[in-house]
Amino acid sequence: GCASTGGGSGEKERSDLLTREQILGAEATNLYDVIRRLRPRWIAIRANRSFEMDTEVVVVQNDVYLGPAEILKEIAPETAYQLQYLEGTRAATAIPGLMSDRHVEGAIIISTRPIG
Repeated sequence: GCASTGGGSGEKERSDLLTREQILGAEATNLYDVIRRLRPRWIAIRANRSFEMDTEVVVVQNDVYLGPAEILKEIAPETAYQLQYLEGTRAATAIPGLMSDRHVEGAIIISTRPIG
């Protein structure tokens, strides 16, 4: 037999993106649980990089910084149209000012409306 990833659209699943269909399909009560089930690596801190500052995964919604990943526990899955993960250096360039007072492992970007 041939292994399938589901989907059937021929589109390769992106490890840095969750679509609205995937988010709602996770049947979770908040976005933290959605990510924990579908993309646990997004919220994993590999190692603290500094003795002065904590290393964290940050959350941004519609270009507004919300806080560390724990804030996702307060956001309903229905709020999100799409979730995207940016690794540390990409997060720093995509979100100016983020690196000034924290070490960022990555950023979870919440879009509440269609992109484009």
